Amino acid sequence: MALRQQPMYTRNNSRHEDFLSMDRPRSKRRRSKRRRTRRMFITLFCVIIILSGLFSGGLIYVKSLLGQAERVDLNTDDLGIVTTPPTTVSENDDVQQEEVPAGPEVINFALYGVDTRSTTDTTGNSDVIMIVSVDKTNNKIRLISIARDTYVAVEGYGSTKINHAFSYGGPTLAIKTLNQNFQMDIQDFVAVNFAQVAEIIDYVGGVTVNVDSDERRVANQYIAELNRIGIPCSEITQTGDVLLSGPQAVAYSRDRYNGNDGARTGRQREVLMALYETAKKQPVTRYPGLVKLVLAQCSTSLTDSEMLELGIWAVTNNATIEQYSFPDGNVNSRGETINGMWCYVYDLDKATEILHRFIYEDTLPE
Repeated sequence: MALRQQPMYTRNNSRHEDFLSMDRPRSKRRRSKRRRTRRMFITLFCVIIILSGLFSGGLIYVKSLLGQAERVDLNTDDLGIVTTPPTTVSENDDVQQEEVPAGPEVINFALYGVDTRSTTDTTGNSDVIMIVSVDKTNNKIRLISIARDTYVAVEGYGSTKINHAFSYGGPTLAIKTLNQNFQMDIQDFVAVNFAQVAEIIDYVGGVTVNVDSDERRVANQYIAELNRIGIPCSEITQTGDVLLSGPQAVAYSRDRYNGNDGARTGRQREVLMALYETAKKQPVTRYPGLVKLVLAQCSTSLTDSEMLELGIWAVTNNATIEQYSFPDGNVNSRGETINGMWCYVYDLDKATEILHRFIYEDTLPE
């Protein structure tokens, strides 16, 4: 099956006006020990896709590795795909629409990190939600994170947190929710179980990141928690550029107390890029074990051929990775408690505009 190209979109600026106009008091975000900062780990699948391309000389063996992932067939007629081409709107029309052109050779799929206690189960709420956009024109892989607490419409369930869609209706409803709320044409997905993340980092020999004294203090608090629940982990004893083990890297990336949300996601990106660069330098003989570790935790609608095509393209074109996340300061976001749930409420129309320009025009707001 050939990889699909995104069509052009029409954005309706009147969507979500009702719930965005609600006047509710701002509430503090509830923190939960179970809610961890795992966003950067989910992008490891992108690394594996890239690495798998290096096996292009032995396709039979590669396909046996890719077969580790669970395959899920999707009905594309039930994914809420936006296929309406742009239309010309006159000045007298009540609803103004903005045309967002699709760039050539852009392929999108959804990436979910599923919160489950089982190492084999991929059901449950999706703690991590990303749109992965492969831009073959500019040789880029763009990772767009959607906050799990984003307040959206979920077909059949009213308005709720976007991460509930996966547990309510699996990947079909989760993809439909992204397509309907962000005017996308996503037809495929990858869901990754969070089990064995530390083991994957240890497999490549750890990651080197720059740790300051405040980050070390907070990371060691998380490390103490890991030891209490039976996961052996040594304290971080140095600052500066430090080689972290898998559990230490997990603890470092969980830090919610040093700096704002941008600083936290910056730590995640630092670990991700360190992992990416370290994985690329692994001896070829280590790749099969790395691929097995990750794919054993995955379910996907992508075929072996599609995964190989992406991997070979990324390797041969030296693709770079760019990241963005919603909400940010450009979408009028606020926290609200709605029906007992803490949610991110923000302008989804504005987010859609920014998202499309990032994907198809290679631009971001200043």
